[in-house]
Amino acid sequence: MKVRALAFSLVAALVCGLVAPLGAQTNDPRAQRDAVRARQAELAAKLDGLKASEAELLAAAAVLDDQVLAQAARVDAARQALAMAEAEVVGAVNAIAQTRSLITELERLFVARAVQAYISPRRARIDDLISTTDLAEGARRHALLDSVAASDGALLEELGAAREDFEVARAAAEAAEAKAAARKAETEEALARLERDRASKRRLQQALTTRQREVLAEIDAHAAAESTLTRIIREREQAARAAGATGNLPVGRGGCMWPTQGRVTSEYGRRWGRMHQGIDIAAPTGTAIYAAAAGEVIFAGRMNGYGNTVMVDHGGGFTTLYGHQSRILVGNGQSVSRGARIGSVGNTGRSTGPHLHFETRYGGAARNPRGCLG
Repeated sequence: MKVRALAFSLVAALVCGLVAPLGAQTNDPRAQRDAVRARQAELAAKLDGLKASEAELLAAAAVLDDQVLAQAARVDAARQALAMAEAEVVGAVNAIAQTRSLITELERLFVARAVQAYISPRRARIDDLISTTDLAEGARRHALLDSVAASDGALLEELGAAREDFEVARAAAEAAEAKAAARKAETEEALARLERDRASKRRLQQALTTRQREVLAEIDAHAAAESTLTRIIREREQAARAAGATGNLPVGRGGCMWPTQGRVTSEYGRRWGRMHQGIDIAAPTGTAIYAAAAGEVIFAGRMNGYGNTVMVDHGGGFTTLYGHQSRILVGNGQSVSRGARIGSVGNTGRSTGPHLHFETRYGGAARNPRGCLG
C-alpha cells in the first residue's frame, strides 16, 4: 500500500539520521579541521589581552574571525537541518492521520457488513449464533463478527494491513520528533557557541583597540622626546670627538647582551602607521635591567614619554636606551660593564604595562636593536 510504503521509508530515513547525526563522523577531514579550529579559537579566547604581544593579539583576532564565520555557517546548516527534521515530523503526522482515517473507514465498512449480516444472515451458522441462548450477548456478537470476517477476508486483510501501517507511521512520527529534538539541540548549541565566539571576538577586539590607543600614545610621547634624545647624543659625540675618542663597537655586528629577561611584545618597526623605534620586552616590575654593552651613562633620569630612563654611550656613535624603569641604579657619568645592572623594569612614563623599552641608536638615529643583539 502507498501509505505503508511511505511510512516504512520515513522510518528508515529517520533511523539512519539518528544513527549518524550531523558532525558525528570523527574520521571526516572536515570534522577534524573544525575541531582544530575550535581548539585554536578556545585558546585565542583565553588569551590575556594585557600580557599578550601584539603579534599574539592579531593572530588570535584572525583565528576568532575565522571561527565566527565558520560557526555562523554551522548555525545556518543546523537551522536547515532542523527545518528538514520538522518537515519530516509534519510528514509523519500526516501519514498517521491518513492511516487512521483509512482504519476508521475500513472499520466502518466492516461494522456495516457485520450489522447487515446480523440483520440478514446468509448462512445457517449465523442464524444459530443469533438464536442460541448458550452464549452471552457479547460473545455471540464476537463470534458473529468472526463469522462475517471469515466471509470478508479481503476486507479484514486490508484492515489488518492498515493497522500495521498505523504502527509504522506512529514509529516514524516518534523517530521524526526525536530527530527534530536532536536537531533543535544542535542548533541551540551552535547558536550558543557562536555567541561565545562573538563575545570572545569583541573582548579581543577591545583589547586590540586599547593596545593600539596606548601604543600610539607611547610612540607619540617618545617622538616628542626625540629632540631631547638627539641633543644628549650629539653633545656626547661632540665631547668624544674633542677628546679624540674612537668607536669600539661595529654597527650591526652584534655584541650586545639581552638587557632583561622577558618576552618581546613589540618589535622595532611600524605599528599602526607609526614608527616604533625600539623593542618592548615585557617583564614583572622590578625585574633586573642590564647594560647591553660596556660604556658610560650619559643620561639617568626622567624623560617625557620614556619615564625613568638610562642612556649609555658605547663609543663610535653607538648608544643604547632603557626606558620605563621603576628604579634607576646608575648615575650620569658612571662607567658600566657589559651585564652590569643599571635599573629595574617598570611602568613609568607613557607605557602599556610593565616592560623595558630598549633602543639602539647609531649617530643619533634609531636602528633595529636586533642588529646589536644578534
